[in-house]
Amino acid sequence: MEINWNLVKEMTLWHYEDLIRKMLKVLSYSFVQEYYSHTMKEAGYYLKKLLGYNPKYEEYATKLSNNFQKLDSLKIQNYADLVHRVETREKCEEFLRSTEIPFQELISTLNYIFRWVLPFRNVYLSQLVETSNEPQKTYISKLRKHDIRFNLDILELARTKEGRIRLPEETEIPEAFISDLVNRADLTRLPYMSRKTVDHLCSAGYTSIDKLARVHAKKLKEDMKTYFDEKGIKLGSFIDIEGLACWARAVPKIIEV
Repeated sequence: MEINWNLVKEMTLWHYEDLIRKMLKVLSYSFVQEYYSHTMKEAGYYLKKLLGYNPKYEEYATKLSNNFQKLDSLKIQNYADLVHRVETREKCEEFLRSTEIPFQELISTLNYIFRWVLPFRNVYLSQLVETSNEPQKTYISKLRKHDIRFNLDILELARTKEGRIRLPEETEIPEAFISDLVNRADLTRLPYMSRKTVDHLCSAGYTSIDKLARVHAKKLKEDMKTYFDEKGIKLGSFIDIEGLACWARAVPKIIEV
């Protein structure tokens, strides 16, 4: 069994402990536990939904699919179960010894789960509003006082109808602003989604995952091209339009309407 801990940072950008800590933080949200509790069989199906649209992912997806089949045979219950079984270097080493899963394949699988499957907790709510808009800045400041800072925080508290009624009452923030912020935060759940891409999509009229899920990739490409042309922005490969349409249909629907 060969373990090269330096490989973790090369593959994921983080040291092993940091990767696990970040994954456990995301998995601590109740809505993540509810909607991202895939069995390993379900993980394989979800993998096809996320990556099956593009042949360039075929080799990568095949390896991951084999890994999930192996994990299923080992009775791994879900993503959280896997992370907890390897949450320290000592536990990881024991897991690898007992399962004979190659270290690199384990890290590749964890990285895929973190970057492609689980929503990324990396966007401050202040990044999802207009910085020049004083009322919006005030609302964000009020949310911070209630310890609501990140994209996943607002989803945790206001993804339900009840939450979108209760939070405005508690914070004295307009319900319309909360609802818009929830939809913007929801868009950040898509793989590799940046706050700039969220802003582009919303400005082009795609203000929710539901709207993205209902549009054909060809129509989305046309609309985004029109938007970028109007803004004088060159549409490059930095936004995978086809991927956005596909991922919006694949991700769990968590917003109550």
